[in-house]
Amino acid sequence: MTVWLTLILALGGAPADLDAAVASAGEVTIEVPVFEGGEGLDFFEECARRYMTERPNVTVELYGDPRIADKVRIRCLEGSFPEASNAPINYWPLIENGDMLALDPYLDGPNWEGDRTWRESFMPGVLDVYVRGGRTYAVPFFYSVWVIWYNKAMFEEHGWETPETWDELFALCEEIEAAGIPAMTFQGRYLSYAQPFIDAAYYHLAGPERYWEQKESLAAGSFDNPEFVRALELSTRLTQYFQKGAMGMTHTESQREFFEGNAAMIPCGSWLKSEMKDKIPPGYRLGCFRYPYVPTGKADPTAIPVGSNYYFVFARSDHPEVAVDFYRFMTSREMAGLFAEMQDFPVAIEGANEGRLSDDLDDMLQILETTETVYGRPPGEGYPEFDQYLTDVRSELFLGKITPEQAAAELERDAQIVVARAADPTRVKWRPWQKQWQPLLLIGLIVFSIGFAAVAGVRSLRQERVERKVTQSGLRMRWQAILLFVGPAFLLYTVFVVVPCLRSFQWSLYRWDGLTDMHWIGLVHFERLLFESEVFWTALGNNLFIMLVVPAFVLPLSLFLAACLSRRLPGSTLFRIVFFFPNILGIVAATLIWGYVYNANGGLANGALVGIGEGLLWLHDELLPFGFLESWGASMVDQWSGFPWLSPDHLYWALVPMSIWGACGFNLILFLAAMESIPTSLYESADLDGASPWRQFWTITLPLIWDVLAIAIVFMVIGGMKAFEVIWLLTNQRPISENHVIGTYMVNSMFNEFKVGQATAIAVVLFLIVFFGSIATLRMMRRERVEY
Repeated sequence: MTVWLTLILALGGAPADLDAAVASAGEVTIEVPVFEGGEGLDFFEECARRYMTERPNVTVELYGDPRIADKVRIRCLEGSFPEASNAPINYWPLIENGDMLALDPYLDGPNWEGDRTWRESFMPGVLDVYVRGGRTYAVPFFYSVWVIWYNKAMFEEHGWETPETWDELFALCEEIEAAGIPAMTFQGRYLSYAQPFIDAAYYHLAGPERYWEQKESLAAGSFDNPEFVRALELSTRLTQYFQKGAMGMTHTESQREFFEGNAAMIPCGSWLKSEMKDKIPPGYRLGCFRYPYVPTGKADPTAIPVGSNYYFVFARSDHPEVAVDFYRFMTSREMAGLFAEMQDFPVAIEGANEGRLSDDLDDMLQILETTETVYGRPPGEGYPEFDQYLTDVRSELFLGKITPEQAAAELERDAQIVVARAADPTRVKWRPWQKQWQPLLLIGLIVFSIGFAAVAGVRSLRQERVERKVTQSGLRMRWQAILLFVGPAFLLYTVFVVVPCLRSFQWSLYRWDGLTDMHWIGLVHFERLLFESEVFWTALGNNLFIMLVVPAFVLPLSLFLAACLSRRLPGSTLFRIVFFFPNILGIVAATLIWGYVYNANGGLANGALVGIGEGLLWLHDELLPFGFLESWGASMVDQWSGFPWLSPDHLYWALVPMSIWGACGFNLILFLAAMESIPTSLYESADLDGASPWRQFWTITLPLIWDVLAIAIVFMVIGGMKAFEVIWLLTNQRPISENHVIGTYMVNSMFNEFKVGQATAIAVVLFLIVFFGSIATLRMMRRERVEY
């Protein structure tokens, strides 16, 4: 079938009857991984079942989860493409490489109902998002439109009117704040939610042509200009109306605050009600309005920003045309209308929303019916690494660290760096000479660790050889027996560890995006990491924080608790269980728990600290009228009310309590087991000699558990250097450069920027640091042990 359809396309377009072509194709199976968001998978599974009823010869293997993007990225790197997907990955390199199917021949053919072309089935403008060279590479399904939602009952109660322009929006915010209500809550830990504000302002200030130049080519001057600076000023001015603590909230937390009536408005997409449908109070009435515009006359005032929930077909899969046919079925009015009804979520199909949406979506439906123009390009088009620069500047801007003028200048500089690097990938611009001590020191430490480990290893082998000669018996194992016992394990280790490591070393010497051909560039990646990249050194510094600062709290506390429990204090068995319990939980579960603890509004941490402040105020008012109690209490209530623990500025110090809670139990068990193996006669002798418990700890306990302490330190060192999951989760998979660790930087390079060579170079450097650093640490700790 594929050959037949390819010939027809080459001769002039889509098959006249795709239905007949698919029906005569024989038994085929298509694979469709989908992103499982707030809308779930129920509709898609039902759609697959109904399609298989219509096409009995086709089997649709449809599956999905919230992390489907990672799986699809790996499939793309392997070259084993599924037929179709809507996974949120960067498709532009795939489009450039010819891996995605251009859908125009099919769009110009009939839709599923056969009453119009497939292209005419979609709402105006929605097919313009993924267009390259005049070809369309994706179709939308549910309509991801950015709007500002508001509490309709609250607006009616106070007589507030929905705004259209920026000035009207600011005036409305002033009215709401005057009523004692936060005007707007915000998803501060997802700063991509700020981008539609910037886009909305710049689109109207600069006009569509200049807007698209910025998005498509990072054209010179498209950032550092008065219109973009003004767009940033308008966007950041809104932050003064954000709910307190909003910059530390996830999207779920901020949306919950909105539905609980703690804020009047929230910027979000058309998926808001569908995503929160089980958490909306009964009787809550929703309304929405377009993002504000600047009345310059350069752009359509009804234009709306759209998201990137689009559906693609992989050209190099086994049955791409069948996937197209499945999409035709899914975007039929019947199926699209079913989705709109099931999820209360508008779709981008003409005539499918009418009568299918709830009253809360009336404003949304009116917006869609009166819109002819859309904008909003997916991040990273053509230059995926620019997204990291944009994320960093956006964070600094909205946290008030830089001015709009500085942000525009930084983005202009960053854009030109990215463009120049794309033009000459081997070019490396070294950092200022004042910072070159860092790579020299790191290289020196790695060389020293290698040399130290080698010398110590040779000495150890010689000593063991001498001891073996002294104690050697006549019984020796034959080499065949050694091979029998060691061979299988050695073979498995070689295949699954040694070979991948060697392959990583090899890839680090190439420039490769995982999709196109490899290009040899030698040590350029290492030179760029060590001598050019600021992000690498920031990430390494964050690893060192976790490796040095966290153990400074965890290890002494673990030793103290183990020493106390080893004394057989009352309840020691219960305390062992309590302290070890966090280790039973997985890292993901523990991180989610602490996410709730650190919730800016209503979290346990802020609640406890504010409660202490309120307690001090009560003491002042009722019992002890001392001025300092009132001052302390008021200060605590003001400082910790809505404190954003998980904002980028406070993230790493917030890890310290998490690490104490999570790591103390494991180290306590290690130390306690070692302490209980110490003969009690030593302590009895020390008691007879009058040694205090403190002296006994330093002269008996610590020297005899030194080996275990050394292992615990190595575990903490390795854990600090390999830190990934906690940072990745707490930054919602989008860490800014200041929050990167080596692990997140590596994953971001591999899967978001498609820099396989750079990612493997990072892995090689990490391996060298961890491996030889651990060996050197063990050797140094061993030497210290001998000195006792």
